[in-house]
Amino acid sequence: MDSPSRLTYRPALPFLFLILSVLGGCIPDPLEVDNVPVMPSKIVIGSQVLPGQGVIVHVSRTISALEAGWGSELEPLLRQIAIEDAVVTLAYENRLDTLNHQGYGVYVGASDAVVAGKVYTLHVNSPTRGEVEATTVAPQQVFFQSAEASLYHTGYDSLASVHYSLNDPGEANWYMINVQKVSAATPLDRYLNPRVFTRLLRDSTFNGQLFEETFNVIFQNYSAGDSVLVTLSNISGDYYDYLHLRNESRYSLASFASEPLNFPSNVKGGYGYFNLHVPDVRVFVLE
Repeated sequence: MDSPSRLTYRPALPFLFLILSVLGGCIPDPLEVDNVPVMPSKIVIGSQVLPGQGVIVHVSRTISALEAGWGSELEPLLRQIAIEDAVVTLAYENRLDTLNHQGYGVYVGASDAVVAGKVYTLHVNSPTRGEVEATTVAPQQVFFQSAEASLYHTGYDSLASVHYSLNDPGEANWYMINVQKVSAATPLDRYLNPRVFTRLLRDSTFNGQLFEETFNVIFQNYSAGDSVLVTLSNISGDYYDYLHLRNESRYSLASFASEPLNFPSNVKGGYGYFNLHVPDVRVFVLE
């Protein structure tokens, strides 16, 4: 294997906050109980590929519900759980790339390294928290055939309504669609406390066919002029199962904090999930 190469990509600060919003999640309310045994803290891995921006790996540690709740200040909490001293490498074919640390436990590499069908191994070595490793195969990217977002008025509030279509490849596929309000002027605390709406579906009823649907983004209010980020990702079946369990447990895409022990994980020695799906990204202004 070739000697390690250090990538020099450094995203702008707003992109770092957007990355955190994509990877972010809910923090559970503290439990009003005493004498609860504290589980050993472990490394938690979250990952995302932003087209044209890079491979994003978030490295944090587990934290119990007794340590943080909805009343916690988010930026100090993120700094508390982020692992800042890790060496994070990505091995594939005959290359070994070292990802650059950008703060808040975010490590970034080049997005052009991700090729569908190739095997990638992530290795994280933290002097204070230990080592973890995970391997994944990059799935084929699937694009929107069409997509649009608009306001939907219920009579009580206004929601975002998303209509899209896609051409499903012939093999079995699993999809994740994320919808999130974004703005260049969004304050830091809003990015660090995201409400990412995630819709999951599998192609068992439309394998190899054109598929289209319309859905409303519930539990969030929207107004005319809001900018909405809509992404489509073709993901693995195992990651689909992982996200499905998280949604049922009222967690969003990836949690910075508590990581239940019964969630499936491909991270050896830690929690979370390492994947390299490349999303199709669209931005709409609601009318």
